[in-house]
Amino acid sequence: MTPSGAGKWERLAWSCFDIGSSSFTTVIVDLVFAVYFVRVICAHRIDATWLWTLALFASQAFVALSSPWIGAMADVLGCKKRMLFSAYAVCILSSLSLARMGEGDVWPSLITFAVTNISFSFADNLMAGFLPEITTFDSLGALSGWARSLGNLGSLANLLLVSPLLASGFTVSNAGRIQTALALTTLIYGLAGLPALLLLRERTEAVAGDLGQALRQATRRLGDSVPDVVRPGALRTFFASSLLCGAGATIVMVVVAIYAQMAIGMADTEQDLVLLAVQGGACVGAFLLGKVKDWIGSARTLQLVVLVWVVSSVALVCVQSKPLFWATAFLVGIGNGSLFAVSRAVMGLLSPATARAQYYGLWFVTGRVAAAVGPLLFGVLFQATHSFRLPMTIPLVCFALGFLILLALPSDRTQPAVARPPAMP
Repeated sequence: MTPSGAGKWERLAWSCFDIGSSSFTTVIVDLVFAVYFVRVICAHRIDATWLWTLALFASQAFVALSSPWIGAMADVLGCKKRMLFSAYAVCILSSLSLARMGEGDVWPSLITFAVTNISFSFADNLMAGFLPEITTFDSLGALSGWARSLGNLGSLANLLLVSPLLASGFTVSNAGRIQTALALTTLIYGLAGLPALLLLRERTEAVAGDLGQALRQATRRLGDSVPDVVRPGALRTFFASSLLCGAGATIVMVVVAIYAQMAIGMADTEQDLVLLAVQGGACVGAFLLGKVKDWIGSARTLQLVVLVWVVSSVALVCVQSKPLFWATAFLVGIGNGSLFAVSRAVMGLLSPATARAQYYGLWFVTGRVAAAVGPLLFGVLFQATHSFRLPMTIPLVCFALGFLILLALPSDRTQPAVARPPAMP
């Protein structure tokens, strides 16, 4: 029996959001707009990369600091769906504005991107908080993994759709086609999110009558939740491993394409095969290991996922041939797809029923900190050594430490729901 009578259409609608989310992340946040900004919008500037990283850091820092507050306010006001819709609408409008930016629109582009990234992150986090409300605890992994796999397929399809528009390169003369690619991705994001906004039900009951009371309640809840995160136990173990593994995964995903060219000798025309291998592995990993989590439990599945990352990190450092690198890229994809899918399900087990958005917000902080710290460490070591080989050992160290920490995670097969914290008032 699913919680609060959630049906298959509600679960399908929730899963569809991952299609838009994965496509949006790949094309607008991680890949296309980053290159478009550096090469076209800042065509005559030498500080483009610095400005781009500054916008990324500022938006990520804002999300990291505010996500727990947003989650706590959604819980105490009982308006998670309304806040989700607001973030979703702002993201679409700002992203469409982003698609209109051209050469010379440097600061408008940076400000608009920051708004887009922040609103997208809020929507993604709030949507994750619905997971434990629409399925049973024994099926969290399967639903999260299936949705993530569907999202990776959608991301791959979206890339194939916009590839002809990008074929002429990131040049000022091709700016119109690139803008069309950005607009198409925004349209896909908007359409993929509509079923969830129409069919998901608000199940959180408000415990505050006005904004002032809500702020006081949210502050108290956040203060009460900090000991849950820092004291020895399942939450601290999970958060610590998430921070380390998130940093390692971010490094690998950010540099794998560059590493393929610089260290393995991949040609530009072969980059599509690397991307295809990563996305294909992500689909397989999210789907299979999401189901495995429901069979053997959270602790063992997370350990298995991190072991996949350890093996792929070793392979990245050691392989020299292109065929072996493509196989390694597929393994990286398995780890990347399954890490988020399984972790999202585990967070559903660890979060109290009355504070799910808040606890997902706290977990979201670890991802944002990892996304900032991991590449920074890699960049510092690369700058010092001018070599890819030694910096690529950083992910291996992160995953090895994360695996050791996960050995202390209690099994939800021996105690219910991985020792979930008590419900909050």
